[in-house]
Formats: sequence, structure tokens, C-alpha cells
Amino acid sequence: MEASRMQFACANTEKSEKTKEIMSNIMAEQDAKLDFDKNKINRAPPVIKEKAVKLNTATILREGLLYQKREAEVIKKLENLEAGAKDTTPFLKWQSEMRQRDLEVQLAEIERRRFAGKLSYEEAIIARQNLTKENQQRVLEMKEETQQIMQEYLERRFKEEQEMRQLVEQTMQGHKNTKNSKKKLQEYKQSIVQEVNEESRELMKLALEKAEEDMRRKMELISEIRAMEAFPVIRFKFVDLTSTAGIGLLNEMSIAELRERLSLMKTATKEEEELKRDEILASKQAKDQLLLDTLETISKHRTEQTKSAAIRFEERKKNKDKKIEIKDEKLTELQRKLEEKKSARLREQGNNRIKASPQSAARTRTLISQKKAIEENRWEELERRRERTAFLSSHGMVPSKTAQKLTAF
Repeated sequence: MEASRMQFACANTEKSEKTKEIMSNIMAEQDAKLDFDKNKINRAPPVIKEKAVKLNTATILREGLLYQKREAEVIKKLENLEAGAKDTTPFLKWQSEMRQRDLEVQLAEIERRRFAGKLSYEEAIIARQNLTKENQQRVLEMKEETQQIMQEYLERRFKEEQEMRQLVEQTMQGHKNTKNSKKKLQEYKQSIVQEVNEESRELMKLALEKAEEDMRRKMELISEIRAMEAFPVIRFKFVDLTSTAGIGLLNEMSIAELRERLSLMKTATKEEEELKRDEILASKQAKDQLLLDTLETISKHRTEQTKSAAIRFEERKKNKDKKIEIKDEKLTELQRKLEEKKSARLREQGNNRIKASPQSAARTRTLISQKKAIEENRWEELERRRERTAFLSSHGMVPSKTAQKLTAF
């Protein structure tokens, strides 16, 4: 019974539980590697951090001197207050109030100019509408004048053609008389050419004789130069380093003495350089100590400035909600005039609305379609350029700065 039950077990296609578990784990790992069906996160754009400014010696000393001057001013102010000088706080308060008042006056003037500009704009639109009417009337008059001028031109053209026809007939008769004169002129020219040919032969003969004489003279000079070059030349000269030139000057010396003096000068120069090097090192150490002290002073002042800036920011934040109210009769009058002009312009524009002709409408549609096509081509060109730049920069063929410049165009 057992043998008959297990005889077809090798043909069983169903997988075991362990095999199914392993296959499910493999499929889960493969699905985890796929990212096309994941929820993509829109990352925040990169924040450009401000780079710290590298301070050089001149900047540090300049800033330290500025803070020293400020400290001296504060100390002098406190000493004056101790000596009985008057406090400037009431004056500063009055000064801020006057500045606020001046600001209100400036804002009122700005609003007045803005309303005046809008009013002039409305007046310009009305003037342009009137000018359009005048231009239309002028165009009609110009068309009538053009038709009249064209009629006069056609009549004058017909008369000119008749006169030209008569002139052509007279010219044809004149051509018959000029044939004989041309024949005589041709014979005279042939005789002149024969005389010129004979003179040119004689001149050519003289030129050849002169050229032969020049060539003979040049050959003689070349032979003389070659004979001079054949003599030997002494190329070496023996020099005594301990002897002088014998010119008789006071500072005359030999080459050996000159070399000795140069060696002594070099040793003296080296000693001077060592002394200067020691002095430079000492001055550099003193300068470094001064820079350290100055940097410490600068850091203290900057800390105090940061605190005072935070306090001022809080004060400005409190006073931010307060708005300046501008009350001016001239502004209200300008605003009323502006509304009147605008309503009059809209009313006139509604009455004199020009209906577009079919030709102008078709032309407008054509221009719009052309503009859209040009814009699409421009965007496609920009996309292709950026793709090429990204490809080149990813393969290291273009530096990053150059790629940024290319994508910016």
C-alpha cells in the first residue's frame, strides 16, 4: 500500500513550504530595489550659505582703528557729561520727530506725483484718440490727392514716350553718317601702331646691352670677395687674467682682482641680508601680537553690536504695524480729477470703438501663431542645450563653472 501510494511522488509539481518561503523573500528583496512606484519626496532647494570673509592685515587694522576712534568718542562724551555738559537725548528725540515729519511730507509729495502721472497718462490717451480721428481724416485726403497725382503722372508719361520715339528716329539717321568717320580713324590708328613697334624694338636692344654690362660687373665683384675670403683668420686670443688694460685710469684693475672684490662684496651682502632677516622676524612677531590684540577688540565690539542690533530689530518689529496716514487736500483733488478723466476716457473709448477688419484680424492671428511657434522653438533649443551641458559635465568634459554659464544663457 505504501509503495503504491508513493510511486508517483517524483512527478509532484507542488513546491514545499520552505521553498515557497525562500522565493517570497527573494521577491520581496527584488521589489525593495525598485523605486518607480515609490512616493517621491519634493526635496527643499539647496540653501546657499554665506561664506566667511577672509580678513587680511589691512582690514583688521582698519577695523581696529575704527573701533578705537569710537571708544575715544564715547570716553570723551562721558567725560563731558561728568564735567557738566548737557545731555543730547531731548535733541535726538526732536530730531527723530522732525525726520518723521519730513518723511510724511516726502510721502505726500510722492503720492502727488503718482496721481499727477496717472492724470497725464489719461490725458495722453484722450489726446491719442483725438489724433487717431485726425489721422483717419488725413488719410482720406491723402488718398484723393494720390489718385489725382497718379492721373497727372500717366499723362506726362505718355508725352515723354512720344518725345523719346522721335529722338530715337533722329539718332538712327545720325548713325549712318558716323560709319565713314570710324573707318578713317581706324586707318590712322594702324599707322601709329607700326611706328610705336619700331621704337620699342630699339629700346629693348639698349636695355639688353645695359643688363649684360651690369651682370659682368657683378661677376667681377663676386670673384674679388671670394679671393678675400680665402685668406686664413686668427680665431684664438690668449688673455692674461692678472694683467690690466694699460689705459691709465685710477680705477683700472685686472680680472683676478675684480673677481676677488666681487667675492668680498657677496660676503658683505650676505651679512647684511642676515641682519635684515632678524629685523624682519622681530617686526613680524610684533605685528602678529598687534593683530591678535586687535582681533580680540574687534570680537568684543562685534558682540556688543549684535546685541544692540537685536534690540533695534525688536523695536522696529513693534513699530512696524504703525502706518503713516497722509492727509492732504491737493491729493484728494488730484484723485477726483483722475477719476473724472478716466471715466471720460472710457466713455469716449466706448463710443469710438474701432471694429477690426477681417484682414487685420487674420494678420493678428498669424502674428500670434508665429510668436507661439518661435517661443516653442526657443524652449526646445534651451532644453537641448541643458541636456548636452549636463551630459558633458557628468562625463567630466566641461568644468562645473563653465556648465553653469552655459545653462544660464
